[in-house]
Amino acid sequence: MGSTALSPEQAHALFDILTHHETYAEIENFKYPGAITHYGPPFKLEKGASSTSPVLQTLLSKFALRLPGLRDVSSDFWHTRCQSLIEELSAAELSESYDKGVLGIRKTLATAISALIEYPARGALGGFARQETARSDVKYDKSNSEDILAAFDDFLQQLVHGSMIDDLFAKAAETDDLSKHDSVVQAAHGYIVINLASFLHYTLVLSPEGPALLRVLENINKLVPYVLIRQTLRAGNVASMINGMTKLLLAKVSVTAVTNWLGISNSADEGMNLLQQIISTVLGWDVKDLKSRASKIEKNREAPSKEQLQAIKDYVQKPREEHEECRSQKKQSRSIIAVLLSLSSAPVELSDVQHELALEYLSLQLSLRDRDVLGKILCHHQPDHLTQAIRDLVSAYEPMIRQVHQAVDLSGTVGDFEAFLSEMIKLSKGDAKDGKVPSVEDYIRLLHKYQGCSHKFLHQVAKNGKDVTKWFQEYAHEAAGQFRQRQGQPNGASDLAAGSMTSTLDSLISKLSDQDHQSVLRDVDAHVQYIASLSSASSARLKAVAAGSGRTAYGPGMYLARWQSLLDATPITPATPEGPVRRGKSTEVKDAARVDVDGERKGAVDAREEAKVVGEKQPEAPNVDETMRLLGKDFREVLAGRVKR
Repeated sequence: MGSTALSPEQAHALFDILTHHETYAEIENFKYPGAITHYGPPFKLEKGASSTSPVLQTLLSKFALRLPGLRDVSSDFWHTRCQSLIEELSAAELSESYDKGVLGIRKTLATAISALIEYPARGALGGFARQETARSDVKYDKSNSEDILAAFDDFLQQLVHGSMIDDLFAKAAETDDLSKHDSVVQAAHGYIVINLASFLHYTLVLSPEGPALLRVLENINKLVPYVLIRQTLRAGNVASMINGMTKLLLAKVSVTAVTNWLGISNSADEGMNLLQQIISTVLGWDVKDLKSRASKIEKNREAPSKEQLQAIKDYVQKPREEHEECRSQKKQSRSIIAVLLSLSSAPVELSDVQHELALEYLSLQLSLRDRDVLGKILCHHQPDHLTQAIRDLVSAYEPMIRQVHQAVDLSGTVGDFEAFLSEMIKLSKGDAKDGKVPSVEDYIRLLHKYQGCSHKFLHQVAKNGKDVTKWFQEYAHEAAGQFRQRQGQPNGASDLAAGSMTSTLDSLISKLSDQDHQSVLRDVDAHVQYIASLSSASSARLKAVAAGSGRTAYGPGMYLARWQSLLDATPITPATPEGPVRRGKSTEVKDAARVDVDGERKGAVDAREEAKVVGEKQPEAPNVDETMRLLGKDFREVLAGRVKR
């Protein structure tokens, strides 16, 4: 075999493939019991065992566990509270998108998290190469996309390899005026705002489950007692404030809690605190609407027979093993309805209309079970891990809370947050009268309107909370240090390579046969072109937004395309008893997701038009299954070995 060394572009593409799929695989693995017990520190792990989630464990250990406050929580917080909650949620077997026939909220959130965290994961694993940066006196044009991109690159260079962290903290203590910062900071800030607006727009408007997420957000916002919170935060004595907030949010106020306290009763379930009441109420509203829709199907003359509907109900309550057995037959090109009926005593024959209603009925029953399970775990479980976990966090963060309370008007901060959230919800719902959908620019204007509130908060903390500022400044230096390249990687190495992981990737492919090596290179070369296409498309959209061209329907950000590709690849049960397995990119799947829980079309968004927008704007991801088959396991073992050390 000839030289197996990868070019910088190939190394970058292969690193991108492996981290992209490994990150999502690790997140997806949490739907199975036992994932958290094989995660690694800070959770319990058998002595000598390797982490099964090396990417997630790396990010947690290098960044989250070192955060001021979080680094001081007790081991019980991780070993008992969090581990128990995660294990219970995994064991609950929440519904699969394949069975429901739609891309659910859980799938949407899981893919979003994966698409976002794979970028810092690559940075932490491969490092961020030191490059020559522009002079500090360079003026960047915030309406020019090339200047914005250059400024953000220079900003990152100075964060990781320069003095930007200290400069930012010093300037924040002096002023809350963004215009007083250097030009590179102002332009980089503009880049961050555009990308944040793009993310909010995609999440709440374009994604299939966006309107459902918006509905949940709106319901929670209605139930949060902002007035009581603001009044409690006004308390001058910090101990009284912390005690008051803890009582307001976490105190059990049921009759059972009172009788237990008096010694009259000794019941395990003491009711719910305010947070649990909010969760339970939001879930209850959904349950009411879902039951109403299910009842309409049951009364429909064209609906499946009572025996068939009962078979669907029975399927929902069956154990995980039987559900997986039904899904395993997807290769036979039969819908989940046809399979579950064939395994029951109910008749199998269904008309097209009956089959469509049966799929909807199954989706409703699965959604009902999800909400019932979530309510039991989060609101009625004994012991109450959720409440105790929050108490542990309050205890760990108490020194920081004391300082921030003295440094900042927290009551006003909460008021600013309420105003922002309410206005964002109103914007995201669109205009029902003219059917106008909010654009990326609308979200940029919203963020610009409220950015002064966050700048004021940071200025007050930096100016008046010297200790807490020092804690976060030290943490920022430590976090930035995690992105510096190691293993003798020369400064100025091409940013297209995989940094410190380049030699590891070369070693992995050198072990392949000639045939497998060529197969991987074909996938890698296709992915090089894919990344270039994504970058070009994102840059074009950034140019349009930065220039203020009008109503941009799809914002910049390569991570949005990676998110969309994960959603598009999701297998969905066939729409007919006999037919091909659908994918998340199917227009009819997105249409189904945009039907609200009350059966009406969601908001002002026309699903077909938005599906068309998304499809036209994004290059299609190449198939890299062969590369993952050949290298995926070895790549995980390499990462797990690093975690173990």
